[in-house]
This record gives sequence, structure tokens and C-alpha cells, in this order.
Amino acid sequence: MAEPRRQYARLVASHLVALLLPAVLANAQTLKSSAPVPTGPASGEVLTTRTPLLTVQNAQGTYVFAQFVYRFEVYDAARGTLEASGVVGQGDGVTGFQLSSPLDYAVTYWWRARAQLDGADGPWSATFSFVTPDPPPPPPPPTSPLSFTDISVASGIAPSVLGGHGVMFGDATGTGSPDLYITMNFGDPQADLFFVNLGDATFNELGAARGIADFDVGSHGAAFADLDNDGDFDMVNGTTGAGAPNDIFQNNGQGFFTDATPASMAARAEATRGIVTFDMDRDGDLDIFAVSGFQGSNDPAGERNELYRNTGNLEFTAITSGAAYDAEAGQGVTDTDYDGDGDIDLIAPNGSGRLIVLRNDAGVFTQVTPSEIGIDRDADSGITMADIDTDGDQDMLIVGVDASDDRVGYLFRNTGNGTFTRLREFADFEGFMGGFADLDNDQDLDLVFAGDDVSYLNDGTGVFTAGPTIPTAGIDDPRAIAFADIDGDGDLDFAIGAKRSSNWLVRNNVSGLNWLNVVLISPQGQVGAFGTKVAIHPDGMVGAGMIGMRESRSNNGYLGQDDPTLHFGLGQIDAVTVIATFLDGTIRTVTGVTANQTIIVDGRTANATGLSRPGHAARTR
Repeated sequence: MAEPRRQYARLVASHLVALLLPAVLANAQTLKSSAPVPTGPASGEVLTTRTPLLTVQNAQGTYVFAQFVYRFEVYDAARGTLEASGVVGQGDGVTGFQLSSPLDYAVTYWWRARAQLDGADGPWSATFSFVTPDPPPPPPPPTSPLSFTDISVASGIAPSVLGGHGVMFGDATGTGSPDLYITMNFGDPQADLFFVNLGDATFNELGAARGIADFDVGSHGAAFADLDNDGDFDMVNGTTGAGAPNDIFQNNGQGFFTDATPASMAARAEATRGIVTFDMDRDGDLDIFAVSGFQGSNDPAGERNELYRNTGNLEFTAITSGAAYDAEAGQGVTDTDYDGDGDIDLIAPNGSGRLIVLRNDAGVFTQVTPSEIGIDRDADSGITMADIDTDGDQDMLIVGVDASDDRVGYLFRNTGNGTFTRLREFADFEGFMGGFADLDNDQDLDLVFAGDDVSYLNDGTGVFTAGPTIPTAGIDDPRAIAFADIDGDGDLDFAIGAKRSSNWLVRNNVSGLNWLNVVLISPQGQVGAFGTKVAIHPDGMVGAGMIGMRESRSNNGYLGQDDPTLHFGLGQIDAVTVIATFLDGTIRTVTGVTANQTIIVDGRTANATGLSRPGHAARTR
């Protein structure tokens, strides 16, 4: 009986194959010969939703005993990245794919589809495109009380010794809180002051104990800088008097320093004023530029700037030719990409009121006449750059004196190509420079002049009006100003170097709005990553505008160094995307960053660029 049953089964199977084979062949032919036709949205359509329904007219032809499925793919048109995909069963004449996760705002996408059957693929459809909607306008930030408190004495930074000039913030001790260095020059010799932050808005002066007091012959300019790319801040200190070199102090990683001044920094006759450390040739390490324009003699032979190329291992080679060497000496100096070409330029006022503009092109400097770039006012001390209107370029504030020998600040807007238009002037203040900071955390940069009792608040477009009073009673001969979040409460406080009174520390009492602090590490391991540009966008809205843009730099104005930890006021926004463009072209994008924390963006790490202090997990792409 078994053999007849087997024979019968083989017979049935052969009949089924004979019956189904034409259908299988017909299905395969249909799959190969016809692509689905996109029907919606219309190609190029601007949508009102970020989760559109994509539809196709089914592939033409008949099929037997089978059901096609359709694979859909959605790509970011600019980046070419696959943003969404899915497989859905065939509908009646038309098949639709509903996106479940929202796409980014104001981005152009293209999409396609194809039929699939039994693991085989049909041809792709034609590609259609669509544009996601613009983001809704953000709500206006609420007004948050802004006030200031003089904590100079309470913080411990106001000793009886006089002579403060430069003020420099930086986390030199590795505790996560910015320490404060103040250069002193009132009687020679005079030790500089190194205030270690105790984390509660109080400081302990430990310059001599930590090996960084610099007892030479007085100092003006200095800068925290990671000169050896080991992840901590060393110090370059500019010697004011004759007979001694500018100094380099190497950090051991815990805020103890050793004099590592190379032989190339010889004793000098000039009086160094401002110092910047910057990567002039984009090779991943920091070079040094020191200016010496106290006399304003307009004689480079009498007051010579110094330019040193970093050759590694804390060795530097003096560059004794070219525009940076031959230019008139400066007094204050800043490092900035004023023309937006990716190289770090140098701008320095001098004692004679002239502005020295040194444009950098691939490590070669050219001196540019200020009038060539639209600067029609003189400056003798302060030069500060900042993006005051959030358009992605660096605007300029210079400080000089008027016909009555009174201090005047001139504000210029960058037109976007490295030329400037004068906006307004500020008068009746005492200090040598002004500084920009988002004091009220409302997403734009406000303005304070060193020693001035008036703050100026930005309306978001670069228009400034007088804000809350700053307590400055008793301050005498203020020089430089620098900003840092000294107490970790998410707002920017500031210090002022004062020559003929105690040095000054002002605490910011604002609250109620969101903020973000960003620590940078370059692809070469340099903490601070000077020259990096950081843009902040509302999360998921990169193509729709910035909250703020900062340029990480060594120095501002006249002897002021803001904390290299970059601060952003966020207003009411509680999640952002952070995009850091390092000087070597490396870009790190961190999405899903929540407000009110300090994050680290590490250019060495491709897959986990955003890490908070302490632990934070952020999405990267």
C-alpha cells in the first residue's frame, strides 16, 4: 500500500508544479518589468508635517497566488544619509508608507520605493523630493531678574597689594571649576596671583605654592593654553620689564607648574603687553604671539612684537620676518577668524591709537589697513570679537580715547565677508576694554566694560540698551575684564583687574532661564581647542536657525581671557544640537543635549562626542 501512496503524492506534486509554475514566472516578470510610480507628496512640495504619508501607484501587471510588498526609503538630500525606511504590504491600487518618527525641520528629503516578492527586488521608482516645514517661532523668553553682587572680598581675591592688570580664567587644577590668574605690575618685582577655585565662589591664592607666581619684573598679558596637547592648561606669561624673557609654565595636570621657558625666548628689551596662543598654521598645536606697544612709538625696531612657532615638546622657534614681525607693536591683542576663511587672524591696537590687522592665509600674514575693512576709528587698548547678532560671523568692539582723552568704545558689525560697518559708540567708562557675555541667559551676548557701573543688554539683533547697575564703588584704574561661571550655577560672573585698588570680582545673580556650558578637546588632544567654532541649534532644527555661535579663543581685548569653557544662554529651550567645527576641519555634531549642564565635545572621538560633567549620554551622528 505504501508504494501506491507515494506514486499518488508524486503525481499530485507534479500537477501542482505544472499549475503554479506559470504563475511564479508571471509574478517574476511583473516584478522585473514594472516599478511603482510615486503619487504623493508632489515632488518639491513644502509640507506642513514632519511625518508625511508617502504613496505610490502599485507596480503594473497581474500576479497569481502572491502579494507584493513595497520597500520605501527616505534620504537627507544634502548629506545623502538614509533617514527612514520601511516595508509595507501592497494596498488596493495605491500603497502608502506612514513615517512614524518626525524628520528635521526645514530640510529637503528625497524618497523612492520598489516592489518585493519572495526575497526578490523589483526596480526602484523615480525619486521624488519634499521639504519639511519651517519650525514654529520660539516663544519669547521671559524676563528674568538680573542683578550683580560685589564679592571681591568675600571670594578672597582682593588682597591689599595693588597693581592688577590682566585677568585670565581657566580650569588649571582639573577640578571642573575655573581658576583665576591676575597679572600684577605696580612695583618691580611683583608676583602674579593664582587663585585656585574652591568650588563655592571662594578662592585660595596659591601662586608661589603652585610655581606660577612669576616673580620676574612685572607682568601684563598672560594666557592659559594647552601648549603640549596633554589635556591641561599651561601658562604663557608676558614679562613687562626689560632683561627677562616671556615665560612658559608647564602644568603637571593637577595645577602645579614648572618653569619650562625655552631658550628661544631670549631676554628682551621690550615690555610685553598682550599675549595670545593660537594655531597659526593649523597643524594642531598652539603658537605664541606677544605684542609690545606701550610707548606707541610706531617703531618696530624699538618695540618689537614676538611670534613663535610651536615645534613640539614645549619648544618654540622665533619667526623674525614677515608682516607679524615687521608690523607696529600692539598693546592689546586678540586671535580671531574675522574674515571667516578658517585661518586665525590677529588684531592689535597700540599705544598710538592705531589698529594693526594681520590677516592670516595658510600661516602667512598680511597687514591690512583698517580702512580696507571698514574700520574708521582708532583704538589704543581693547579689541574684542563676538557674534552679537547670531549670524555666524565675528563682530568687533574696539576701545580708544576721544579728543578729551575719555574712553570710548566703538561697535562694528561684520557684513559677512570680513568687512565692517560702524553701529554705535559707548562713552563715559574707565576701563581699557569691553567684554561680551550672555549675562541674562536669553540667547544673545550682552556687554560690560571693565570698571563701568552700567551693563548693556542685547535685544538679539545687536542693539544694546542700558541694563542693571554693576557695583564698582571703590574700584580705581580698572584694566581688563574676563568672564567665567565661577560657581557652576549656569550664569557668567566676571573679574576685573584694577591697578590702583583691589582687584574686582562680580557675581551674577540671574536665574530662571536655561543654559549650556561646552568644554572642547581638539582632535589632537588640546583642551580649549582654540580656533574652534561652536554653533547651538534647537534640537531637530539645525536647518532653521541658531541659538548662538561662539569662537573659542585665547584672549580678548586688553589682557582679558574668558574661561575657555564656552557658555550659551538657552532661554526656555531645553534640548539642543551642538555642532563644533575644529580648526583642522573636523566636525562633531551632538544631538539631544539637555539644558543646564556642562558637556565635553571631544574631537578625538567619532562615536561619542558629547559627554557631560558628570555623566551624560548624548546621541551623535
